[in-house]
Amino acid sequence: MNATVSLDSVWNLVQSLSSDNQKWLADKIYENIRHAPKKKELVFPHIPKNMNISPEVLDLVADRLPVEIDIEKETDKMWEEWAK
Repeated sequence: MNATVSLDSVWNLVQSLSSDNQKWLADKIYENIRHAPKKKELVFPHIPKNMNISPEVLDLVADRLPVEIDIEKETDKMWEEWAK
């Protein structure tokens, strides 16, 4: 059975335990944390500085924005849309 309990309720319960029981619980929590699987760190491949990029890939990359676009106005509009 899975039940949802607020952390405040858990804290109140832990505070009502005796010191020995609190120590036992803390030891169990530390043991659980120690044996938990560790997250793998993301490793990105190293791309050499002198690597030639194909024209097809370069065509996929956006260059500069057209001159007639007002960046400030577009940013303000974006924030207004996000605020809705």
